[in-house]
Amino acid sequence: MASTSPNIKQEASIPFWRDVRVLGIIAQIIFTILVIIFFAWLVNNFITNAENQGLEIGFDFLNSTASFDIAEGIEYEATDTFGRALWVGVVNTLRVSLIGIVLTTLLGIVVGIARLSNNWLISRVATVYIEIVRNIPLLVLLFFIYFAVILKLPAVSDSAQLFGLPIYLNNRGIAVPGLSATSAFPIWLAFIILGVILAMVLWTIQSRKEEQTGESINKFGNAVFAFLIVAFIGWIVTSAFASDQAIMVSASKNISDFDDFESIYVASIDDDALAELGSERNLTTILDVAEYRAELTDQLESGTLSPEEAELVEGRLDVLNDGAVTLCAVENSASEINAASQLRRRNIPVDVNGVDSVSQAGSAYAAGDCDILAGTQAELASERAILEAPDAHELIATNAPPLVLNTPAPAGFNIQGGVKLTPEFAALLIGLVIYTGSYAAEIVRAGILAVSKGQTEAARALGLNDTQRLRLIVLPQAMRVIIPPMTSQYLNLTKNSSLAVAIGYPDLVGVGNTVLNQSGFAVQVIIIFMVAYLTISLSISTFLNWYNQKVALVER
Repeated sequence: MASTSPNIKQEASIPFWRDVRVLGIIAQIIFTILVIIFFAWLVNNFITNAENQGLEIGFDFLNSTASFDIAEGIEYEATDTFGRALWVGVVNTLRVSLIGIVLTTLLGIVVGIARLSNNWLISRVATVYIEIVRNIPLLVLLFFIYFAVILKLPAVSDSAQLFGLPIYLNNRGIAVPGLSATSAFPIWLAFIILGVILAMVLWTIQSRKEEQTGESINKFGNAVFAFLIVAFIGWIVTSAFASDQAIMVSASKNISDFDDFESIYVASIDDDALAELGSERNLTTILDVAEYRAELTDQLESGTLSPEEAELVEGRLDVLNDGAVTLCAVENSASEINAASQLRRRNIPVDVNGVDSVSQAGSAYAAGDCDILAGTQAELASERAILEAPDAHELIATNAPPLVLNTPAPAGFNIQGGVKLTPEFAALLIGLVIYTGSYAAEIVRAGILAVSKGQTEAARALGLNDTQRLRLIVLPQAMRVIIPPMTSQYLNLTKNSSLAVAIGYPDLVGVGNTVLNQSGFAVQVIIIFMVAYLTISLSISTFLNWYNQKVALVER
């Protein structure tokens, strides 16, 4: 028996004015229009009031002369414009923010893992650090580090050396070793890029071979080895053939390279003065001098000497330093750093006379104020040509690697060489890292705990040790939980750097306040603040969101 289906009445279409989807779109459009109207009213109101008061509303003031100095930062003079001054502030903000982000990440990972340690002491120390620092206002922490710690450090002449390393602490800041690029660095950088390309090609080829044969290949190790080979060859080639560095010395000294200064320095030591101070050492080689200097330094630092004995030891050190080789060069130039590091590497004390230009260094050398004039071969050739007796001075080409280790060293009442962190920068960086690191540590701890315990048990069943388990299994999976909240901490660190004005570090806000007071363009300066911090924050957020997508788990 055939059956007929009942006639089902089709549902009538909903009018658009009752459709929830359409109403939502209309509401958003209306809200957007209202926001635009509101901001247009604000802008129009500001323009009208500014015109009534005779105020300028443009940004032409950025081209006016600043007429104030900035304590630190990129190259800047008081005759530069307000725009240049604000750019110095932006660079200083980026400098402390980027370094702070890197150090905060490292501190957060270490402390976060330490809090989960089975070692009771390590775990409790990490817990105490986190709970105390997170409950201290950042501004109070900055004041404490700046006024109670850094400014209370010894004077420059009595700088404290950290663990015997070339790191010096004093109330003028912190001097640490650094790397300085020479003229050969761009060529070596090309080798580095070539090494990266070679490593990527090798990785791709071996990955395909691994898929075809099914045999495991140490792709990472092979790629790193290939990269290091190319980088090493580039280092050797550029150091030997791409250097344009040279030194100029008196021809009467018979100098052919830096090694010859060893005998000159040893011969310049006043043995009679040492004997008068009670020294019985016979100093015939540079190694003898280095060992004797170390002995005297250890005696002073031991604190067991009487005042009379300490005075004698200090006098002997002064005699050893009186024979220091004097170097003239442009301050903080690659020539100065290379020559000074070459001498210090040979345990030869050097007194650097850093000036602003090659001509000033040449004038000091011509006046007999220094033993060595350092610069590029072309610069020294020009300076030699204008000397009264050019033939009495010898130009010696020196090899300089692409990167020179710039090591600080005491010189009289100052610390010469190295990378110097001002008290303001050091206090701000340390404060931001310590404060933000406490939050980062909790984020890392939470991310590790978010990984299923089954993953840990499986890793142990495979025979992985704790380090391998953490590096290969736990942290890669924890990253998807760690990155989103860590992004917020990075943004907080960047914005909190504006507190630098409280301790005198010339960041964007500090420089901007000076520009505001000098120019009177308050609204424009505040707009620059907003745009700058918004741009930095969006850049950090965009990069980390991209990275978060890369490490996110891909589910089937």
